[in-house]
Amino acid sequence: MKSSLIWVLVLTAGTALSQQRPSVGLVSKVVLDVTRKDLDSDWQKANRGEPLASGDRVKTGERSLAVIKFKDNSLVRVRERSELAVTGDMNGRAFSKDVKIERGVVGFTIQKQQPNEEFRFTSPTSVASIRGTGGSFSRQTDDTLVVTEGSIMFTNIISNQSVMVEAGFTGISKDDGTILTRPSTPGERQSALDASRVGEQENKLEFELRDRQGGRKQLRIEYR
Repeated sequence: MKSSLIWVLVLTAGTALSQQRPSVGLVSKVVLDVTRKDLDSDWQKANRGEPLASGDRVKTGERSLAVIKFKDNSLVRVRERSELAVTGDMNGRAFSKDVKIERGVVGFTIQKQQPNEEFRFTSPTSVASIRGTGGSFSRQTDDTLVVTEGSIMFTNIISNQSVMVEAGFTGISKDDGTILTRPSTPGERQSALDASRVGEQENKLEFELRDRQGGRKQLRIEYR
């Protein structure tokens, strides 16, 4: 009897803890192979409109894309072969968000944060603290931050060194503690713009059909 009671208490406590995790946002777009995982389950197919709670993870496969919309309307676009976790922390009315990037590339458009709020991208090597801006963050051999709008404080957590990365500049943070900023190359800037804009527009396919009499008709298909 005591053993059964203990298990009931453990399960009830676990459910309560899961329900207490604050909502961070939702999956607003899914293209091809996108999966998600919460603290209490395995990886499963992600669907458009699914809510994301603090601690949930999102992963994309090859040629796949996910767009995460946060409660403040900030957008993070998860490019192919990427994996991240989203967390949120409430302090009164202030809501701070953290996107932990394990691998891959994300584009972002972050709304201006309210006083005492913060939006951060983190990796095992770096922290990018954002108040409201656009660009891309890549976690590959090095961490690469390309800023297309606004400015971002970029910190290497190994050396605790920081640089301010302004619009039109790229920050690079390495596993040996090195961190630097330099002007973005045209290719870096274009890639960051592409990464931060993808998913904004509806995708469209257009066909021209002909009937037996030679008449023509345009067929347009819109998809998300």
